[in-house]
Amino acid sequence: MSATRPAGSILRHPTPADADAVVELLRAREEADLGRRYAELDDLRAEWALPGFDLAQDAWVAQADDAIVGYASLADDDLLVAVHPGAAGRGYGAGLRELGEARAAARGTRVLRQFVPVADTRARVQLLDAGWWPVQHYFRLGAALDRVPEPPAVRVRTFDAERDAEPVWHLVHGAYAHVEGFLPQPLEAWRAAALGKPDWDPALWLLLDDADGLAGVALGERGPRNAGLVHTIAVAERARGRGHGRALLLHLLAAFRAAELRGAEASVHGPTAGAAALYESAGMEIRWHAERWEKSLGR
Repeated sequence: MSATRPAGSILRHPTPADADAVVELLRAREEADLGRRYAELDDLRAEWALPGFDLAQDAWVAQADDAIVGYASLADDDLLVAVHPGAAGRGYGAGLRELGEARAAARGTRVLRQFVPVADTRARVQLLDAGWWPVQHYFRLGAALDRVPEPPAVRVRTFDAERDAEPVWHLVHGAYAHVEGFLPQPLEAWRAAALGKPDWDPALWLLLDDADGLAGVALGERGPRNAGLVHTIAVAERARGRGHGRALLLHLLAAFRAAELRGAEASVHGPTAGAAALYESAGMEIRWHAERWEKSLGR
């Protein structure tokens, strides 16, 4: 498949040989919108190798003067569109988006989703004109670990797989059941997925008990760029309003520091977006803000 849109450019499906160029494009877009580069070649190749993803049908690049200036991919009902900052405003994004919409409609998608950084004002205006609408907000927070407060004198303990798996599973599922996108799992499936990660470290899973049992958890993991990822902060409903969430978070940040990590990152969205204030109280700052946009394809 190839088309000419806009004049002097070609829209085509990528090949594996385009992976390096696509990653550089994504990094340039991220630096412009988010202030940091996140895209990794291995991650892109893994996405292209996912079951059900067809590189010859579900991804497109915009090419101009032998350079890739735009990229789009469709994974399930999520569309990604990225245009190099130096090529913005020339119609590449619209052309790629239309190809993605047509492919999604042909596959039977009823509601198509797209995540757009708030900093990309041009894209947001174009999406409004094309019948899209913002429905959810996402925040990414981060901190240098040498700048966060010390944890309070609250006793926490590390996770014991034999004793704590079921209580932690119950607590996390109860706390996150109302959060959009949370997928409940049976205990054994959750145990295998959470504890079976190659870099899982029980020292980064912290628990707080009170007289009635497990009161809260802070679950972290090692992430890229020598950073710790705050995966879950959950407090039992009966124990909320006592500062347990902040205490657990500060102890987790201290555990990251003890593990010789340099930074910490966390994400919040939708019903959990109010947690941004909790993270900020622990010295973390909002690094980027994105929105999830949706479009009904009328099926």
